[in-house]
Amino acid sequence: MRIIYLLPLAALSPLSATAQTPPAPDRAQVAFDKADSNRDGSLTLTEWTAAGRRERGFKMIDADGDGKVTPGELRAAMAKYGRGG
Repeated sequence: MRIIYLLPLAALSPLSATAQTPPAPDRAQVAFDKADSNRDGSLTLTEWTAAGRRERGFKMIDADGDGKVTPGELRAAMAKYGRGG
């Protein structure tokens, strides 16, 4: 009888452990949040360079050329250039 009761518990334990594990942080969003000093949801060239980044990188990532880098643009660039995201 004990085996019957232990098997359902054993089957549930991996599911409960997985359900309690938080998702991995989005590397692009973490990097973006650190650099977005005024918290307006976009990065200006000033914020970008203040975070220790090069102007050349900003121009490469600003896909639409509007002078701001969005989280989506940063995420796309990180995926394209192999930095995760």
